[in-house]
Amino acid sequence: MLRLRHPVSLVIIIVLLTLGVLRSFSTPAPRDADSPDVLFSAHRADVLLRDLLREDQPHVSGSAANRVVRDRVIAYLEDFGYSPEVQALFYCNAAFGSCSPVENVIAVKPGSSGKDALMLTAHYDGSWTGPGAADDGAGVAAILEIARMASDFPPFENDVVFLFSDSEENGLIGADAFANLHPLFRKVKAVINLEARGVSGSSAMFETGDGNRRMIRSLADGVERPVANSLTYEVYKRMPNDTDYSVYKARGVLGLNFAFSEGVAVYHSAIDDPDHLDLGSLQHHGDNAWGMLNELGDRNLPRLSAKENAGYIDIFASRLIHYPASIALGLTLVLGVSTLIAIALAYRKDFRFWALRWGLLAVPFLILLIALSGFVLSYPLGHWAQLHPLEHPQPWPGRIALCLGVVLSLFVTVKLFRNKVSPCAVMMLAWGLVFLLAMILANKLPTASHLMLIPLLMFTIGALIDLFRKKSRAPLLMASVLGFAGAAFISLYHFFMLEVVLNFDQGLVRVLPLILVAATSLPILFAWAGERELTWQPARWFVVAILAISFVHLFLPGFTADRPRDMSMIYSEVEGSDKGTLALESIFRIPDMKYARGHGFDLGPLDYGLPEPVVRPMREVQPLNLPGLALTMQSLQREDMSWRRRFVVEVPEGVPLVQIILDQDQLLEKAWVNGQLALDKTIRTKHRAKVDRLRVVNPGPGPLEFELLFGSSEAVDLAAVTWHRLPAVLTAPFMGNWPDDAQPFLYGPRAQKIQRFELTAGSTQEN
Repeated sequence: MLRLRHPVSLVIIIVLLTLGVLRSFSTPAPRDADSPDVLFSAHRADVLLRDLLREDQPHVSGSAANRVVRDRVIAYLEDFGYSPEVQALFYCNAAFGSCSPVENVIAVKPGSSGKDALMLTAHYDGSWTGPGAADDGAGVAAILEIARMASDFPPFENDVVFLFSDSEENGLIGADAFANLHPLFRKVKAVINLEARGVSGSSAMFETGDGNRRMIRSLADGVERPVANSLTYEVYKRMPNDTDYSVYKARGVLGLNFAFSEGVAVYHSAIDDPDHLDLGSLQHHGDNAWGMLNELGDRNLPRLSAKENAGYIDIFASRLIHYPASIALGLTLVLGVSTLIAIALAYRKDFRFWALRWGLLAVPFLILLIALSGFVLSYPLGHWAQLHPLEHPQPWPGRIALCLGVVLSLFVTVKLFRNKVSPCAVMMLAWGLVFLLAMILANKLPTASHLMLIPLLMFTIGALIDLFRKKSRAPLLMASVLGFAGAAFISLYHFFMLEVVLNFDQGLVRVLPLILVAATSLPILFAWAGERELTWQPARWFVVAILAISFVHLFLPGFTADRPRDMSMIYSEVEGSDKGTLALESIFRIPDMKYARGHGFDLGPLDYGLPEPVVRPMREVQPLNLPGLALTMQSLQREDMSWRRRFVVEVPEGVPLVQIILDQDQLLEKAWVNGQLALDKTIRTKHRAKVDRLRVVNPGPGPLEFELLFGSSEAVDLAAVTWHRLPAVLTAPFMGNWPDDAQPFLYGPRAQKIQRFELTAGSTQEN
């Protein structure tokens, strides 16, 4: 019989593995400024960052504030001995429908051969709200510090390009301009990109390119503290998110994309400043980029491209294990079959097929019970409290409640089925389930096969150890314990990893990784409980503990001053209306309604120029009569099977953004702004909006000429949105008691004017 002395042994394994797994999501200690130059120092980089952002103000591409940051980047590069170049132009990215001025800053450390180039890159422009210390000031400061360190090094074999790209936030515009127009890009064979989607956490490698087998091996060899998981990459490929590396990856350039993603409530907010940036994250960023520079600087970069992808996962941020995807199926068959054979041989005298009857019910019962516990706990942990969709300022009570829900599910399953299911039967079923899931992954998602291969491998190693143990009543004890440990590692790793994309309102999904560790613990728990009389008292304790923790969780703030809710005050007016609207904007959740109602705001439809209005807390005010666009010079011309419409708009001075919005029903195919292709619907992107938009950021003086290609000559309705500075006199009455846990986010405070125009039908047709 399989038997441990006490299930406390499993608890000890869980605790030790939790401590190890949390290292993957923690950061190294930042090195002091007096560290040797061969080591990256976050404190030195922090000095650079604070100087770059000394005004502590937003700096959108094309703005005067962004030019100040650009000039400081150039000055530092010149001080380090480089001759930086500025790629300056007006440019549009047709995949996003966005245009802006671009001023990419480029410096090169020539290599001894000069044939190929490795590029380290980060974008120096910021979002509309906040100085952008994390996104992407941390990446800029890290690469500047690395450029300083590298300036004293002998040349690498390859050129090293330091690219500080512009206008990433507006649609990867600077990166696209560099890739399409700069001759230096033809030499670039590998890219290291630094990004952020938060202000803390480990710098994880979350994206690479296809044919990455050798690149992943270089990552494993090149960085001291690797954090990477090929499942993350598979998930990211299916998410509607992009970075500058998306541009280079689409052109077949291999690379590694690093980002930290905790503290996401501060991301793109007014307090994304150096004081809220975790220096440990900056340290990890720099260590990763510096390590990869030294690893790839002398490599034959074209030979990095392989014929297949790799599966990989870090072990406690200490080592990156990796394998070619081509071996996933074969390895799964070997380990899975050997696992089932080991179980069959160990229990050949005790096993009876009829004993599987109750086991076929017990294992699904456990899975459903765990899923139910996560669903039920979603309500006290998430739905009954206002939360950011991606994080909680104090997550441990919620984490413990979810884990206790799994433990309760395990106890109930063991109590109900312990006299009906033998340990050998449930072992066969539990590990058979792991084998089945491994086969599915090996066929459908081979680079994520390690999710099941690691538990199967650990079980097989334990079974080999059991072969050399003296005859025992527990013939597969080591196999079960090591297999459980492997399953626990995978479960805990992904339990914490899911916090990057889900909050406690998605408890059902959050507990799914824990099903693996629960299922593999069943054989041990059934064996332990078989000789004992179990009462329902422990279940009552678990229920009381879960209720108590959930009750405490309800009183924990979902937002704090350091992890704020997103809330901005905006003014909006529609041309032709005799009223203006002051509104509280929140992208993720409804703003602080107590504050809103206390200041006379009521929920109502706010016109953004979209086909449908958006519900926001709002109140009517006297209109400001903001200046808007003047549309002139309409024309319509047949072009093959399509119709090209031209019109010109005069833009008021100082407008930071012009947006043209059309409904998708109007069959827009392509669009040009000032002769540049600005939108091409044939380009396949990871996301597709429900409306067609053209955005021009900081257009500057002079008119804008738009050309729109439609599949029909019918009249076209469009909305035009212009942004203006929000007058302080309008907002001053509401700022005195602005909530401490609320900060402007993303687009921030602004005044906007909505206009609607009709582009007429064929009456203006030209031949």
